[in-house]
Amino acid sequence: MSGPGPIDGRASGQGRVFQTGGDQYIQEHHHHYGAGTGSLLAPQPVGPRPPQGATVPDSVRVPLVGRTPGILRDRADLMERLRAAVTGPGGDVHVLHGLGGCGKTAVAHALFTEAVRDHGRIGLWVNASERISLRAGMLAVAGDRGATTGELAAAASGQRAAADLVWHYLDHSAQRWLLVLDNADDPTVLEEGGWLRSSPLGTVLVTTRHATSPLWRGTGSARHPVGVLPEADAAQVLCDLAPDAGTVESAQKVARRLGCLPLALTLAGSHLSHQLLESWSMDEYDRKLARTPRPWSTRARLAAASPAISSAAPGSCPWTPSPDRGCRKRPHCCGCCPAGRRTRCRCPC
Repeated sequence: MSGPGPIDGRASGQGRVFQTGGDQYIQEHHHHYGAGTGSLLAPQPVGPRPPQGATVPDSVRVPLVGRTPGILRDRADLMERLRAAVTGPGGDVHVLHGLGGCGKTAVAHALFTEAVRDHGRIGLWVNASERISLRAGMLAVAGDRGATTGELAAAASGQRAAADLVWHYLDHSAQRWLLVLDNADDPTVLEEGGWLRSSPLGTVLVTTRHATSPLWRGTGSARHPVGVLPEADAAQVLCDLAPDAGTVESAQKVARRLGCLPLALTLAGSHLSHQLLESWSMDEYDRKLARTPRPWSTRARLAAASPAISSAAPGSCPWTPSPDRGCRKRPHCCGCCPAGRRTRCRCPC
């Protein structure tokens, strides 16, 4: 079949002309805003804005996370300890460590939101997974706290120590702050350049899969293991997200199948609550999971049986190393593989 012939189409203003062949479905969303204002689709920062004229990306004030559970289950004691740190005198570094998908970032996001909304803290969120994102984010933090364009340019070009500039302005901030360094799964990224420090004016919160790094053992540092959920809380996560998909007993079966891993539970609950073509109950969902074994399912159940896995000694990683199948983010992602091993571990990330 020949394609469609040319058409004589015209558009004015923000109009668009489309030409296609076959069955197509096009959905457009139009947003109108005044000249000089940002897009309504852009991420909006939480809490007070930086001073007028400051060249600060909005993302430094916005937690860069996906969907988080509406209610944190089995995290009340941990949140209480972190809340006390944020509202206390400051100067602490708190490290959340655990398996990928066990909810470290969700806890950090909940604390970030409370610190900004309820306690008047300036929330600063930096992706610490790679050197480039860490450096860019930390320089944005310096800009947020008052660094000039010239100072930032000098640090970016290497004419000035970037970490020293950032911590100078954090140490002299007019407002107390919470700094989240998310996904610091490779501690050497923080160690090189001296990015991880403490300040009496704020609290630093790190999320990582690496439990045993010497970097977490400094004065004023506290480590908090984050594990999989108890079965009852795991089932409640599914019921929170998909209350009409089944009973608590059905949710418990799905939770067991998913190893009570918070990320897996959140994805499953989101799927069950937003079904368009088929409407599965939790029992049907459990049966489909049983018929379709997934490579992470067994490992997640092993994690449920051994919640202290993220604190395993170096060289005792229970996830089978494999050169052909590994963590999508980086090698040694559970933090317990030997540093010299060149294969990737199979932890459920």
